[in-house]
Amino acid sequence: REEVSRFQNLIVRLASMLYCAALQEISDLDDASLEVLSFDGIDRESLQYLGTSSHKCEVLMQWMQQLVVDCQRNQIIDIPPPILSRVFQELTNGIVLSHKMRN
Repeated sequence: REEVSRFQNLIVRLASMLYCAALQEISDLDDASLEVLSFDGIDRESLQYLGTSSHKCEVLMQWMQQLVVDCQRNQIIDIPPPILSRVFQELTNGIVLSHKMRN
């Protein structure tokens, strides 16, 4: 289905942005040396908001969680509850680890 393909493409792009934001927070590299897949599917206002946020990882994680919840609710994806809760748990674990790396 087209909706599933859109979900898959957007979740991968958001994951790419999250990974890049996490690396920017913990590395000494120049931010320009880190790239993301693309910004396709993400509106300009959201990108502007993200650009001004001091909590980019948390914003991106929230967007990913909301996308999954919306797609599950609209039956675009069908994830059994135990697996869905594990998805959210792993996202949270990643954010916790990135916070530990910063400190």
